[in-house]
Amino acid sequence: MAQRRSILLVNDEWGTAKGGISTINRQLASLAVEAELDVHCLALTASDQDKADAREKNINLILPKVKDGLDDRVPKLDWLLCHETFYPDLKREVKNLAVIIGHIPITNDAAVDLKENVFPSAKLFLFNHVISENIEVYKESWSPERVQKREARALEAAKKADLIFSVGPRMFEHFKNKFRVDEAMKRKHHEFIPVPDKEFFDVKFTDAESTKTKQVITFGRITGVEKLKGYDLVARAMSEVAELFKKMHKPVPKWIIRGVPEGEGKKTKEALKEYVKCKDLTISLYPYGSQDDIRTDLKQSHLCVMASRSEPFGLVGFEAIATGIPVLVTKNSGLAEFLQEQFPDIAQLIVVDVGVNEEFDDDDVKQWTDAILGALNNYSPARTRADKLKRKIRECDAVKESQENFKRLCKGQ
Repeated sequence: MAQRRSILLVNDEWGTAKGGISTINRQLASLAVEAELDVHCLALTASDQDKADAREKNINLILPKVKDGLDDRVPKLDWLLCHETFYPDLKREVKNLAVIIGHIPITNDAAVDLKENVFPSAKLFLFNHVISENIEVYKESWSPERVQKREARALEAAKKADLIFSVGPRMFEHFKNKFRVDEAMKRKHHEFIPVPDKEFFDVKFTDAESTKTKQVITFGRITGVEKLKGYDLVARAMSEVAELFKKMHKPVPKWIIRGVPEGEGKKTKEALKEYVKCKDLTISLYPYGSQDDIRTDLKQSHLCVMASRSEPFGLVGFEAIATGIPVLVTKNSGLAEFLQEQFPDIAQLIVVDVGVNEEFDDDDVKQWTDAILGALNNYSPARTRADKLKRKIRECDAVKESQENFKRLCKGQ
């Protein structure tokens, strides 16, 4: 009997606390299991819960072997390149390897190194997760040179891959334009549409309308990226909403922010002070959380807001939609483009039409204020709309076709 093909995914973590790339990596591993491949995942760290989760999914999680005297060293991405030191059993453990998967811009170098120096007969699949020219401009470290360098590195990595996958329609279109002058690159470029885990669809979002005080939730760190993530706009809009609720003699909505890195709590509070204009607005900060934490947050909230000035896709917004909670999505995201392509009737009611300007814009604050106020004040139709969208995503042919295409390519078909 022929030996089963195997696949090796390379990422910094197995868990999903830090969001998109790790969540998609975990999803790709599960799809490879469905395709009847032996699945191995190289990672730097994993909790006991992560290890149990991987075992349950029939995934072989390969972690670094730390020698005596190095126990206090924090794992670094360089460890993935030092496979002979930290993963000495890799070649013996992974047999009949057909595909190596890496993620640009996190683990593409490690994936290329493994392909060239350890498993030369394996195919290399790389996933694009970032559009540098669209997001770097909002960061404190921005410079034209940095953007050009990061874009060049992504293209250089892509040329070494056998297949390239861009996550969502926005990123796919971006790299489609980059690749259109090269026939070979055009042929190996595919769009991948992620899908929320089944556990998000299984959430029973019930009885939210009985709660007097509404809760609005956002996800992602703030300090250093508040402009990119649109937190300045949301803070000002939530302040406006709070004042309007006070005038209507209604309880002021609460604002929950999930995804504050350890040690950044005080900096985050200070960063928000500049934009929060209502003293009655309660803001609760929470650290990065597991998918269980995120599902609990969504079940306990009434509205999820994804307000980034630029978002390559926006998987956490997609996960929120899958639970049935009302969601508002920035126009400048791959998720918004996907919703507009697949469900234009609903998308026009939940996609917020704002600009990409870096400086503060009162018109954009008004757009977010009106959208949040409209969802909270007209909550019953917002919930009905959310339930309808949840059902449509569950049945979406474009998502199913994308997932099946990935499985076929992993099997060499």
